[in-house]
Amino acid sequence: MDLSISYALYFAARGEGLSSPSPDEMTPYTTPSRVLLSGLGADELFGGYQRHATAFNRNGFTGLLDELELDLGRLGRRNLGRDDRVISHWGREARFPYLDEALVGWAVAAPVTDKCGFGVRSGQGTADAGEELEPGKKVLRCLAWKLGMQAVASEKKRAIQFGARTAKMETGKTKGTQLLS
Repeated sequence: MDLSISYALYFAARGEGLSSPSPDEMTPYTTPSRVLLSGLGADELFGGYQRHATAFNRNGFTGLLDELELDLGRLGRRNLGRDDRVISHWGREARFPYLDEALVGWAVAAPVTDKCGFGVRSGQGTADAGEELEPGKKVLRCLAWKLGMQAVASEKKRAIQFGARTAKMETGKTKGTQLLS
């Protein structure tokens, strides 16, 4: 188990932090929610990892499809148990909307070119206003754009441990990127 990923999930599930009603004000906040939504499955279904881009660059769509199949096949062994254990520590239930049977069925059956934008020439993979979007998880980025969330659609993809900055945490000789057994 990667400690930096566990940190991010642990603190998200804790549900305590600071809220900023205005730019110069911070107020303590604790959520009453008993459910935590997770984006697990989005990268595996829609080509969101850097290794997906690498697989495409090395072996085209065949390599990309092989990598997507590998990731989806090991999702239950690698991620679900870890995430559920860490989140349930705080008495919260994890929900995984990207692993809904109907969505997974659609995503697996959909052509890879409908899910991600690898292989699209510059200028072709654009949103309405002509802004270039990252090719990973392209279908989700286009959906966010159409729903008026252009900043979200254009956001650079970061892994949970880097977006939450837990990969930079250190305590003594233990680093956030150290594997736990």
